[in-house]
Amino acid sequence: MNTSTKPSQQSLAPLAVLGELSLAEFIADYWQQKPVCIRQAIQLDEPLIGMDELAGLALEAEVESRLIENQGPVEDWQVTHGPLTQADFNKDRDYPWTLLVQGVDCFVPQVHDFLAKFRFLPSWRLDDLMISYATKGAGVGAHYDRYDVFLIQAEGQRQWQIGQTCSENSPLMAHDQLSLLNNFDVQQEFILNPGDMLYIPPLVAHNGVATSDACVTYSVGFRSPSHADVLTGFAEQCSLDISADLRLQDQGNVANSAEISADDIAGLMRLMQAKITPENVAQWFGKLSTEAKYPNLDLAEEAMDQEELTSIIADDYGVLRVSEGVRLAYTWQGDGGLTLFVQGEVYPCPPQATDFVQAIANQWLLEVDQLAPLIEADAAKAMLLILHNQGYLYFADE
Repeated sequence: MNTSTKPSQQSLAPLAVLGELSLAEFIADYWQQKPVCIRQAIQLDEPLIGMDELAGLALEAEVESRLIENQGPVEDWQVTHGPLTQADFNKDRDYPWTLLVQGVDCFVPQVHDFLAKFRFLPSWRLDDLMISYATKGAGVGAHYDRYDVFLIQAEGQRQWQIGQTCSENSPLMAHDQLSLLNNFDVQQEFILNPGDMLYIPPLVAHNGVATSDACVTYSVGFRSPSHADVLTGFAEQCSLDISADLRLQDQGNVANSAEISADDIAGLMRLMQAKITPENVAQWFGKLSTEAKYPNLDLAEEAMDQEELTSIIADDYGVLRVSEGVRLAYTWQGDGGLTLFVQGEVYPCPPQATDFVQAIANQWLLEVDQLAPLIEADAAKAMLLILHNQGYLYFADE
């Protein structure tokens, strides 16, 4: 994994305010309710990534990327999916185009750290940070998403139009690669400058067009499973633990053989309710909410033993970081124990390790001098080594 210059603890702290809007106001008045444009929401001292490096990521097979060329009418716009080639970037174009690179936080430490700013919301809902680079006049068309998104202007300017609330029944244009709205009712319009941010809740139509060259936008997305996914996913998980030999039983002698009786229904309800326990739901949801965005991402880290760990602690130097692209969450079970979920895997946590697990899961970065008191117990050291040797955590220099 990456070993890089240590970011400051402050850089991984969640945002305390959004421009002049308090977090309490944002949650109460806008979150998952309606769009809001927040001027100078985030201070951007320098780009998170150079555009040459962004283009380099788009050449990699493990990175999800798209190139959208706005030549001619919308129905003729071309979409090229990555991995892209040098020829895609060297092409001479006299029309607008956009490069979009998904999940940049999985590959670049400083982008991963920027994503940490949004942990004033549940981090188990964080999806990724996408970066788009656009030439003047470029855009991806009017559309809606089924997730919350924060659009942060990083460089240049972009005009955003906000439209109607959509649904699965909203008519779409005929395009085989882009889900673009056939009707777009413009209700609000904003020009975003560097540091400005636009929040858009699920199902709200929006359309962005670069009004300057070298227009760079950071998109922070918050995923949320559909109710259908929750119900079917939980049912499928439950079915894995049930023997095929267990079958439904009837009530025996009945007056009306065609009737599904109240007793039959009550028996079915008892069967279902027996599986809907806090422990079962927590175990299933913890795994679902931390599933890896890119399961094939190489998290290889050189194995460490307790002697090496003791040496690092003694040196009192460096930081322990959550690896880029790794998702963590935890829950307290009914017996008072803590269960950690990482990349869809379950790790029951010994009581002596709970302080360490909570600290690294909530903060994403710990100074080594902070770490020492958290792993005094052998069980805590063992938990750290397990997570490190799986590639979920790594040590970095100052």
